[in-house]
Amino acid sequence: MSAWVITAAVLAVLMTLVIRGRSADTLLWTRLDEQTGELAAIRVEFQDLLVLSKPSQTGNNENGGIDPNSAPAYAPEKLFERLQLLADERQLIIAEFKRLSGHVDQLNYRVEHLADRIGNLPQKRARDAATSRQSPAVENKQRPAVFSVARTLAGHKGGVFTVAFSPRGDRLATGSDDNTIKLWDTATGRVLYTLTGHVDSVSDVSFAPDGNSLASSSWDRTVKLWHPQTGAQMRTFLGHRDRVAQVQFSPDGLILASLGADNQVNLWDPFSGVLIAQLPAATHRFRALAFAPDGDMIASGGLDSAIRLWRTHNRRELSALKGHTDAVNTVAFSPDGRYVASAGKDREIRIWSLAKRRVERSIPGHTAPVRDLAYTPNGRYLISCSEDGQARVWDVATGEVVQKLDSDAESIASIAVSSDGRWLATAGEEKRITLWKFNVLPTAAPLARHDKPSITPRKNSG
Repeated sequence: MSAWVITAAVLAVLMTLVIRGRSADTLLWTRLDEQTGELAAIRVEFQDLLVLSKPSQTGNNENGGIDPNSAPAYAPEKLFERLQLLADERQLIIAEFKRLSGHVDQLNYRVEHLADRIGNLPQKRARDAATSRQSPAVENKQRPAVFSVARTLAGHKGGVFTVAFSPRGDRLATGSDDNTIKLWDTATGRVLYTLTGHVDSVSDVSFAPDGNSLASSSWDRTVKLWHPQTGAQMRTFLGHRDRVAQVQFSPDGLILASLGADNQVNLWDPFSGVLIAQLPAATHRFRALAFAPDGDMIASGGLDSAIRLWRTHNRRELSALKGHTDAVNTVAFSPDGRYVASAGKDREIRIWSLAKRRVERSIPGHTAPVRDLAYTPNGRYLISCSEDGQARVWDVATGEVVQKLDSDAESIASIAVSSDGRWLATAGEEKRITLWKFNVLPTAAPLARHDKPSITPRKNSG
């Protein structure tokens, strides 16, 4: 049976589950409507009791009390009991509704992902065929590998959504669809701690700049703070009304930013857990967030295809960089803070000049949506990963791909580079993490002004 047939069959099953989930959702809403009618009826009965309890009303006996013959058939205590039962049932229904909504969201994401993969199969086959026809002489001209595989880390029971190195690069944090976070020793690949506490998928992790705390976000609508030296949970941040997709510390460690599917970007005080501020709600939906190296600016990406720049201290929008043709999934500042890279569903990477507020280079190559971007510490290379199962290393100065990181993963969701420039981690749906070692540490080579873009830049429309 071909891969296309298998993928299509899985897609059909997922779509069936989505339809069933929506049907259950409709039944829950119907029951909530019925409860609303019952509550209205009880409210009327309470009003009748209030009327009967007034001394001036007819039906009172000569002593000023309520005439038992004119009172309702049951006492107020019965009404309170009914109200309590309805309230308890309502809480259960709302909890079930939230659970089903989360599952339907996850199924919709997987349906979208599989649909993209089905659409990309012909391109992938053509690419594989072209690669198989490549002559040995061309293969010999390839550059030396920038990275080589150091080891593979296995232990999660679900797909790995996020990876992050500690500031010293000696530890790697990973978050998974199995609701757990694992802390690994980078040098040995040994699991140091498994952090449990989230009740849904862990979407992102971020170390504080001093390495003394680790933040995590989850589809359970919470952000948590952990002690990476002990694995202890330190604090839970509540405030998002929908699943939280991303969390990141500011470079000085004084702000913890979280991005949720409720279209909120919350800025927290990580030491007290107090909500400091929020980015202004936008008509589009936020999907990506990054702090500039000096912490003075925040870049966001969203469903409106634009990259928006914000001033951190007053949350004022500075400008919108427009050029993508679909949703932006990821943004990353260059180490010198002069450029911001972005990518998403249109499969093209763009590098923007912050001074000129325009595209300096457009880089095509991926055949499916790009999920994550990361610069090497010297700014020489930009690394991308995609739902096409590939991670690529790009030369920032030329826009050329210098290495395709071999992987049998169907989709790579997250990448991270250690701050000392020694390690690269990639992870995805295959429940494992690949740890790569830098073979070369070149000198910094930022985007040169005289370099010509690999593709003619599109004019900034905003």
